[in-house]
Amino acid sequence: MRSSWLPVLLLALAWPAVAADLHAQVSASLMRPEPRALRPMQWSPPPTLIALYFGADWCAPCHAFVPTLRGVRDALREAGADTEVVYVSLDESEAALRRYMHLQQMPWPVLDPRRAQRMPALQALAGPAPPNLVLIDAQGTVLANGWQGRHYRGLQPVLQEWWKRACAQQQAHCPDDGVQPR
Repeated sequence: MRSSWLPVLLLALAWPAVAADLHAQVSASLMRPEPRALRPMQWSPPPTLIALYFGADWCAPCHAFVPTLRGVRDALREAGADTEVVYVSLDESEAALRRYMHLQQMPWPVLDPRRAQRMPALQALAGPAPPNLVLIDAQGTVLANGWQGRHYRGLQPVLQEWWKRACAQQQAHCPDDGVQPR
């Protein structure tokens, strides 16, 4: 019994350090998919807001969500918001990951799947099932998550929080016509 709560307790005690490292770990583990391989890439500088998208090629709701995710991301970036999506693959193989990204025309980077498996703070954010979206800031603080423990809040609250935070950035000029993710 004791061993089941000990990792959770240790993670809770270390959470400030883990959160600070999350943004840096994500930024240091980026890959760009190419037809036959993943290639390392770097941001210069990293974006202020990162939307971590947990999905998989085998997940039908994930396929249905990507066009919405791409639309929100493109609108925010067009408005001047300092933000980006990072795909966190839950696929069994790198080939499935690349196929999904190509099929869905994902313009954003993917987290190196080998490194992602060794990031406990990241794995804790994934939730029990995809799709999930997690918004983090430059300090690695989780601003919104589609999963709250085992309760699925959904993707819409995360999209709305992302829109609100990104549009609040000084350099962002979001439309005033109330266009927001639905």
